[in-house]
Amino acid sequence: MGALTSVLDGLFLAYFIIHVPTTILVDSQSVVPAQYFPGWAKDLLQWHIKTNGDHLVSTNPLWFVSMVFCECFVQLPFFFVAAYAFIKRRNWIRIPCIIYGAHVATTMVPILTEILFSPAAGPKRVTLALIYLPYLIVPLLLVVRMAVVAQPFGPASSGRKKGGKRKAQ
Repeated sequence: MGALTSVLDGLFLAYFIIHVPTTILVDSQSVVPAQYFPGWAKDLLQWHIKTNGDHLVSTNPLWFVSMVFCECFVQLPFFFVAAYAFIKRRNWIRIPCIIYGAHVATTMVPILTEILFSPAAGPKRVTLALIYLPYLIVPLLLVVRMAVVAQPFGPASSGRKKGGKRKAQ
């Protein structure tokens, strides 16, 4: 089990780190005015829309924009906190990860349903669903990883000694 959790923890850390520039430069274009993005970021988004037929990003329905808003202003700060906690192996991240993972998995259900079953979805619906699918699977794995043990990084990784004093680093 130790090797599997190490691999998963590496996956989660990479997921959080990679999500930062993706959220800032690509996803946030659904909620932040275009003037705040470099041309290459706007071109990258347009390439994605054209290549993968992403009708959600191209039309930005209000319900989708509300989810992207949550990504930008709730999830984005969490990515920094979670990356720090995984690097430093801090057990206090357990409950926040469960909340985050449940939130993201819940938001991905209507997104994937729209992509797969909407009349507006085009012929690239399966490809697009496969692009979005990791954003369901990784958060669900995170929830399971954090839910099965009380101290995901072991007893010595809380960052504090008994009595509430910080241990020497």
